[in-house]
Amino acid sequence: MTLVKDIQQFFGTAKWIAIGVLLILVVTALNPFVTIDPGHTGVVFDKLRGGIQSSTHGEGLHFRLPIFQDVVQIPVRSQKIVFVNKSNNQLAYNKQTSFTSAKATEYGSMFAASSDLQDVYVDAVVTYHLDKAKVASIYQDIGLDYESKKVIPKTIDAVKTFTAKYKVSDILTKREEIKNLVQEYLTIELAEDFIVLEDINLTNFDFNAQFKAAIEQKQIEEQKAQKEEYILRQIEISSQQKVKKAEAEKQAKILEGEGIGEFNRLLQTDITPDILEFKKLENAKSAIEKWDGAYPATYFGSGGEGSPIPLINIGK
Repeated sequence: MTLVKDIQQFFGTAKWIAIGVLLILVVTALNPFVTIDPGHTGVVFDKLRGGIQSSTHGEGLHFRLPIFQDVVQIPVRSQKIVFVNKSNNQLAYNKQTSFTSAKATEYGSMFAASSDLQDVYVDAVVTYHLDKAKVASIYQDIGLDYESKKVIPKTIDAVKTFTAKYKVSDILTKREEIKNLVQEYLTIELAEDFIVLEDINLTNFDFNAQFKAAIEQKQIEEQKAQKEEYILRQIEISSQQKVKKAEAEKQAKILEGEGIGEFNRLLQTDITPDILEFKKLENAKSAIEKWDGAYPATYFGSGGEGSPIPLINIGK
């Protein structure tokens, strides 16, 4: 009896263990819990309540009703799209392009045209995020490929629209102006789909080979003209300096001549006969004061060759 009782007790315990294990396997298979990753929002699809629910799950662990509820994670953090020339494949996005890769973040240069019908290839970086409060509507109306359906085509359309308003010669100098117009327009366009544009940066404009060669030749000619103009300007400045120097020398000579003439005029004006007579008396007085009392032994006559004539002292 004891052995039978022990066997019954063993099988009873084993049954409950089996039931517990089975329940664990069922719960694991049904996966009634879902974890929402950071930077994501969980959109609930409820089969019992008619599809996508307006309420969403934030980050963390959440319960879901197995079989009847599915939770889809959608990123609400900043996302970036890069348009860049990849191996010279500049026609990656033209009018015939179809957008099929929703997961890609890097695409080829955008193709546009200027107002004077020149080909323009635009590189850009677009940063955006989804409106967290409208994630359920985005998933329901657009799906997970919102980037390829909305962000990319609307960005290209905005770039084409405003690039076409400028001549190709003005595009490089007015890049910031074009960028502001594109950003303002694209912000409104994406907001219609509950997509928030953070920034768009037009990193580069490129042109076809012929036009770039023409621009380069024009720059060379402009630099050459500037150099020639600089040389001519230096020659002109040098000539002006020489003229100014000659004028200054001429003026100095005129002033010097005028000064001498004025000096002579003043002398002629100021010297009178009375002054001359006074000067003679002054000279005679000076000679008397210097005389030592001795008569000269000779004097020079006015005749002949001016030879000296002896004087005879006859006394008192």
